[in-house]
Amino acid sequence: MGTFSKTFASLGGFVAGESRVINYIKHHSAALIFAASPAPASVAAALAALEILEAEPERVTKLIRNSNKMREGFTKLGFNIINGRTAIVPVIVGDDALAFKMWKMLYDAGVFVNVFISPGVPQGRQMMRTSYMATHEDEHLDKI
Repeated sequence: MGTFSKTFASLGGFVAGESRVINYIKHHSAALIFAASPAPASVAAALAALEILEAEPERVTKLIRNSNKMREGFTKLGFNIINGRTAIVPVIVGDDALAFKMWKMLYDAGVFVNVFISPGVPQGRQMMRTSYMATHEDEHLDKI
């Protein structure tokens, strides 16, 4: 199962597997029962993103470098992060009010992040969900 909404900057997603597994998911998943097929524009956006990745594989290397730089930087600054190997670097804040305050400060400074608070996340797991791109340069990352 995968999504087009993050790496491919589109909408929708996919499920791959044996036909009997796909059939089961189609008929038993509440999220899929009323789902529609992806719009042609969403599929075209995902295909274009794949074509770019195939033609310019250095973008993946740059994206991993950018994300790792931010993970290391946040950790050195004493922030609690969720480790991973994706373009998303969650920074645990642990408090609703603090999360909103941090989000507003970042927003006012021209930095967009997604804030996750309870009940969307368990108490103590409130976070800034930061996301990075291969096109971010060090000056962008250093500002954050």
